[in-house]
Amino acid sequence: MLQDVHGQSPIMIDQSLLCDHEPTIRVHPCDWENCTMHVALDQKHVSKHLQQRHGVNTSATSENTQKEPCRWLNCIHAQMKPGNMARHVLSAHLGVRWNCQTCGRLYTREDAFRRHTQEKESCQFAKYEISYENGVREICTDGISEGWSIDQNVMCIP
Repeated sequence: MLQDVHGQSPIMIDQSLLCDHEPTIRVHPCDWENCTMHVALDQKHVSKHLQQRHGVNTSATSENTQKEPCRWLNCIHAQMKPGNMARHVLSAHLGVRWNCQTCGRLYTREDAFRRHTQEKESCQFAKYEISYENGVREICTDGISEGWSIDQNVMCIP
């Protein structure tokens, strides 16, 4: 058992993360009520995690959509449409920031960074660097065999 080897609980990730064929993935503990998994730090994976593990319909954004509270530990934000939940989790709870390498401004969302490059002429061809809050772990996907890695203390959940 992984817990016995390292004296701590394994990092549990969704097995579908390995399908992206990325050499490394960055994950953060999911602090949604009663969740024991880690979630990858991009909108696609956060959205998928919220849908599959927490029953949040992250595609629901219409005017008729009922608002729901964020169930992240200690979240003080008002209710929001479920379609905005993944974006909220990334910016408010996982601390993902888009840093303009030309002027140094930070943005909480990629679309805001893109708008910045369109509106500020000196940053028209700017590149970005993504920064993350504390608690982020980088996992080498090549080191995961048959759904687990003892060296990284990682276990994949179907």
